[in-house]
Amino acid sequence: MDKGINTIAKNLSHHMKNIEIVANNLANINSTGFKRELPFSEYLSRAEAKDIKQITDYTEGMFTLTGNPLDLALSGEGFFMVKTERGLEITKNGKFSLTDDGFLINAMGNKVMSAKGEINISAKAFDKNKALIITKLGEIKLGDDVVDRLMIAKVENPEKLMRTESQNFYLEGEEYDMADEEKYNIIQGYLEESNTNPILEMQAMIGINKDYETSQKIMNSMDRVMGMANEVGKV
Repeated sequence: MDKGINTIAKNLSHHMKNIEIVANNLANINSTGFKRELPFSEYLSRAEAKDIKQITDYTEGMFTLTGNPLDLALSGEGFFMVKTERGLEITKNGKFSLTDDGFLINAMGNKVMSAKGEINISAKAFDKNKALIITKLGEIKLGDDVVDRLMIAKVENPEKLMRTESQNFYLEGEEYDMADEEKYNIIQGYLEESNTNPILEMQAMIGINKDYETSQKIMNSMDRVMGMANEVGKV
């Protein structure tokens, strides 16, 4: 009986975690470059529930036209790289802007990286009469002059990525290599939307809530049986 109660208690904990994950997906429907999370049990076939791990769905979201030359959508393999207080992190969020002193940054103020370091388009180099062009391979050009090139990071094993806030990820204890040119394409003036599907997430939430209620009823029934057994034992 105790083992059964422990199993149900673990199931309840897992259902609560699933609810948190789905709620977070729904909260990030409008977050640029967000990748939804999927919970799963490591050993689904075993009677005893295991600790739930989290995996990320890296399928592309829809690309939306913005017309802003510093908005970038990254199709295919690879991630943009930014420098944060924690170190180098990667992201699919290509909503960038320029600081007053010419640094390319993301919405959180993190500097965007090239293979050489922080990307800077200095006031001297920036000529308003020259078009700012970012090529499909990530070359940053002012007119015909190449200023720098975006670092597009390759990740051999995406399942090893750790999630941080603001749609960022990182690899613990590993270095990033440049993605293969034929495997990615940067689209200037577009942003990638969240890949969260609100209808599917709401369906998942309904299913999880039903599972939670079922587990809760079983737990309550087992509690009553235990209580009755204890009363009988006292007679």
